[in-house]
Amino acid sequence: MLGLSKASKAKRVYDSIESQLNSIKDWSTSKTLPKAMWVDPYMIGYFFKTVALAELITNRKPYSATPDQMIIKLCFEDHICPESFKDFEKNLFNLMDKELKAKKAGALKFDDLGNHISSEVEEDIGEFLLGNRHASRVIFLLGGVLKEDIIKKDPQILEAKKLTDENKDRDETNAKKLGLKYRNMLPFYLSKIYLKERIEKLSSS
Repeated sequence: MLGLSKASKAKRVYDSIESQLNSIKDWSTSKTLPKAMWVDPYMIGYFFKTVALAELITNRKPYSATPDQMIIKLCFEDHICPESFKDFEKNLFNLMDKELKAKKAGALKFDDLGNHISSEVEEDIGEFLLGNRHASRVIFLLGGVLKEDIIKKDPQILEAKKLTDENKDRDETNAKKLGLKYRNMLPFYLSKIYLKERIEKLSSS
């Protein structure tokens, strides 16, 4: 029963992020999730953090809690990237091990907005941490808990706010046509800034 419970929770987590995965499929030239995503340090960092935070949210835990690693594993293995799961898991563990070693060595440095700024770590760790940070910002925006100074100062969030304002009338009309209530599209436009160009490159490589 415990296994079924974990599997059920993993499916719930997947359902909560499925719309973002569908957006990625739309940006991909093949209209599928590019397999190269699961060996790319940025994408691994982005989606590992996305699923980890989604697990906390769907199971009503505080953001400071420790996510259930088995639920995260099942979410990727059964739903997100079943065919590429072994590659994803191998690369994830390797990146996390490198991050831990860099942390113990005191090589990780962050600015006042939480951006990783150290030049003393390998490029793949920098990309992994950047993916982590970007995913956190999208999820925290969705949850209404992103710090106000980040919203006001982060250049990509400011760019996303501009896009949100420019497209508001169209987005409201589209929501109405679908019988839906208009919602704040800022997290969507921010994720588009973070991911669209990367997805296009990964799907054409």
